[in-house]
Amino acid sequence: MKYFLLPILIIFTFTSCDDGEIIVTTLDFDNQNIELCQTTSSYVFYKVNNINLETLSFKLQSQNDSLLTTENTITAQIDPVSNVVNYRSYDASVPQGYFCSSIPPSSPRILKDFVSSQGVATLFTRVVDTTYTGVGIEEDTLFVYRTTITFNNLRLENQDETVTQEILEFGSIEVTSE
Repeated sequence: MKYFLLPILIIFTFTSCDDGEIIVTTLDFDNQNIELCQTTSSYVFYKVNNINLETLSFKLQSQNDSLLTTENTITAQIDPVSNVVNYRSYDASVPQGYFCSSIPPSSPRILKDFVSSQGVATLFTRVVDTTYTGVGIEEDTLFVYRTTITFNNLRLENQDETVTQEILEFGSIEVTSE
């Protein structure tokens, strides 16, 4: 009987399913501040880690000029086209203004480029400080808004690998407005 089960066990071992190369890793950008570039149709939030030569960016399609200066909670479906999260590694340091240029620079060279295929982004905006600059009328008041960005069920893919993050706290950015 044991001679009968051994070949069956070997066959099942070598014919088992392959889920592809799924890598669950931690994207560590906690010590980097969120930077922002804004156009008429989108916001680009990004973090640059020039020690590890990597970036994490989030392009959000929105024509709402007051997105970061209105108390609100907004959710957006992450996809590979309109609301895109990118993780990239490079062969050199990323220069200032890399994400804000209309024509992407040819240097540094991108070594790995992971693009989002799914997930949900949550932007939570609240007033965190108020400064009265004049006689107390609303026009003389400065408000500091903090927007916290969180990604849920994020999946990033390139041709060879997949990175998944159940919850990724992208961070917060503050904007001052009247």
